Amino acid sequence: MARFRLAHSAESTYVTNLDLSSLEYETLRVFHDIYGSVGFPAPQDIAVVRRENTGAGRYVELKCDASLTIGDGFLDLGGRYIEMSGVPNGLMAVVSIDGGTVTQLEFSVYGNQVWDGQEREWSIV
Repeated sequence: MARFRLAHSAESTYVTNLDLSSLEYETLRVFHDIYGSVGFPAPQDIAVVRRENTGAGRYVELKCDASLTIGDGFLDLGGRYIEMSGVPNGLMAVVSIDGGTVTQLEFSVYGNQVWDGQEREWSIV
């Protein structure tokens, strides 16, 4: 069972010490499928440090010991996006690479929509 701590700031809610959610796990699996050749780790090798739902997306701070063989920057889903019930235009996802390691997964709604962070029925298309 995951341990967690819930905290609030003026604009968002974040949680620490959690396991990957199913959405996060499957999204990271797609990143691994696309970028495994440059060392992107499998989702089971990635830990969540902190999760913050912003109302228009989510930041997931990650910890991983794997080193990638590409430069620092952002990786995307290679033309895919996430369809989710209740989020009319869907969500995009990017991963931040810093110092050669995976440091953050970001989800963001497309358009002027809101997302409360609840993982309703979804698919990566």
